[in-house]
This record gives sequence, structure tokens and C-alpha cells, in this order.
Amino acid sequence: MFVSTPGRARLFPLLVFLCIASIASAQQRGPYYLSLKRDLLYGGGAVGSVALGEVLRSRTPDIVLADLRLGSIPGFDLAATRNSSESARVASDDALYASAALPLLLMAGRRSRNDAGKLSILFAETMALNMGLTSIVKSSAKRPRPYVFDKNLDPATIIRSNDRASFLSGHTSTAAAGGFFFARAFADYYPDSKLKPYAWVLGAGLPAMTGYLRIQAGQHYPSDVIAGYALGAVIGYAVPALHRKPAAHNKLTLAPAGAGIYLSYRFD
Repeated sequence: MFVSTPGRARLFPLLVFLCIASIASAQQRGPYYLSLKRDLLYGGGAVGSVALGEVLRSRTPDIVLADLRLGSIPGFDLAATRNSSESARVASDDALYASAALPLLLMAGRRSRNDAGKLSILFAETMALNMGLTSIVKSSAKRPRPYVFDKNLDPATIIRSNDRASFLSGHTSTAAAGGFFFARAFADYYPDSKLKPYAWVLGAGLPAMTGYLRIQAGQHYPSDVIAGYALGAVIGYAVPALHRKPAAHNKLTLAPAGAGIYLSYRFD
């Protein structure tokens, strides 16, 4: 199985974090815990999905527009073909970067900052898995982007693999993965914080804005954005949730009993 040089370069940091996981697995403070066996499985699956996505994308050939079967567009998505805002495209990039960088805000709090290494591993798993699954879906669906339907395009125009990567929206899935990871982690580290609702609004709102801007830019249909948002949100929420520590059962019970105190200890 061949992976291009850029593909290998993108996989290198992901392989590094798997090595770090073996060291960090001993750090079990905070609401999350790592398991070497489990995180090697999760991390290996994420890296494998990235590699598979790269292979599938490299096998998507260029094609002349005249030879491309465009088919019909559902009415729900039709309006996207009339959008082509360059400013919205640039703004969508900015919104993506802002969403993906949200987890950095966790470093402002002492509890989460003390777990920086562990959070880095969880975030790497999240983004790698999202990247891989997004790429696999894009390369499998091969849906032409809205601008490909422009009637003014020359039939001899070369349609490249990225021009047939509309479903699902990678900008939106990546933004949602970062946003929901941030909100889930913030809620787990600071469950009683008054800022928790704002963390969820920020974590869910920035990816939504990213998706809206991608539609206005003519890069995606609404259905692409909805699917991308759902995928990224599920991954961003699920990875931290799967690493939550199991609820501890109190062994020591101390309670008032009449004029005295009742004390008991449960042996496992």
C-alpha cells in the first residue's frame, strides 16, 4: 500500500504521539485516564484511517468536465450553486483555525493545564480520527462541489480530486471536532464553573459559523455541512467521554448515628 510523501509527513506527528502515550499512561490525575493497550488501539485506528484516506484520495483521477456525470442536485442543496463569495471562503478558514485552536483555552485553567500532556494525546486522537474518516468519506462519495455546476465553465476544464470532495465538509468536521472536544473537556474539568454554558456555545457555535461560511463561499452544499458537523461533533465529544474515569465507589462511610458516629469500611 503506497502513501505519498505528503501523506507520510502528515502521519509522522501522529506516530510520535503513540510513543508519548506509553509514557503518559501513568499520569492518571484529572477526569481522564489513559490505557496503553486501549490508546494504542484508538491511535492506531486513527492513523490507519488517515493512511487509508490518503490512499483513496490519491486514486481519485483527474477528469475532464465534459466526461463528468453531474446528475441532479436536491432542492435543499440547490441554492449553494449560486454562491461564490471569496470573502466567505477566507473567513471560513479563519473560523476553522479558531475552532481547532479552542482547546488551547484549556491551558488557562490550573486543573486542565496540569493535564496538558494527557489532553494533547486525546486531542491528537480526536483530530487524527476526524481527519481519516473525513478523507475516507470524501474519497468514497466523490461529490462535485457546487461551483462545478457553473454553466459558464469550459467543458474542457480539468476537474481534480479536490473538486470532487464536497461531501462531507472537512472544514466543518474539523471545526466541530475541535469545538466539541474543548467544550466536553472544559465541562469535565470544571463541572461547577459558571463559564460552562459559554464553553458549549463557543464550542458548538464556531463550527456552525464555519459551515455557514463554506456554503456562502460556494464550496459546499448544506447537506455536506450538516454531515460534517455531525461527524466532527460526535468524534470531538466521544473521544474525551471514552476516556472518562469510572465512577469511584466510596469505601469509607462516615455518618452520624444517634449520639455517636457510624463508621464503616468496605473491603473489595
